Order: sequence, then structure tokens, then C-alpha cells
Amino acid sequence: MQMIDDILKELIETKSEYLSEISETKQILQKIEEEFRLMEIQIPRDRWLAIGAHVLAFVRRMTNGERLPVIEAELFAEIHPDMVTLSHKVLLEEKSAWQADDTEAFLLAVHFEAIRAMQMGPS
Repeated sequence: MQMIDDILKELIETKSEYLSEISETKQILQKIEEEFRLMEIQIPRDRWLAIGAHVLAFVRRMTNGERLPVIEAELFAEIHPDMVTLSHKVLLEEKSAWQADDTEAFLLAVHFEAIRAMQMGPS
């Protein structure tokens, strides 16, 4: 939990305009922490910072009703299916009204895949 608080504090120092999204970002980061703890996978600090920045931007996009361009479906083949599933699970559980799409899930899954591959080797 201390890592998440430290990451959020660091992010706010550089992105003070995102202050209103911190609470929702923290909830998602806590869910990610819980899921990785269950898988017994450690998230290095530099990955936490990248995930935190990504989730903070995600919350902002959802709050403002913004959408990212659709990504090509073939890109999903480069990510372990468990990481894509986990990404969908984390994003959809927090606020169902947000309707996180496949692009958002893919981008978060890229972070998860980097952590998984670093600790377990490529799939």
C-alpha cells in the first residue's frame, strides 16, 4: 500500500491537474496489487510508476468521455491471454459505467505482460 501512495504522490507532483482522479486511480492500483499478489508476482517500482501514470490517464479519459483510437486485433496475440483477461477484469470491476474498451484493456495488459515476462520469461 505504501508503494501505491508513494507513486500517486510522485505522479501528482508532475500532474497536479489530475488531482481529482487520484481516488479512482488508487482503487484500480489496489486491485492490481491484489491480483498480482495472488499470482505471487512482484511489481518493480519503475513498473508501478508506469502503471500509475497509465491508470491516472485512463481515469481522466473515462471521466471526460474520451476514447483512444481502436488498435489492431493482431496486437493482442503478442500479449499473454491471462494478462489481457486480467486487464479487462481490473478495468471493468472498478466502474462499470466507464465502459473501458479493448484498446484500454490492451494498453494496460502491455504493462502486465512486461512484468509477467520479466519474472516468468516470455510466453
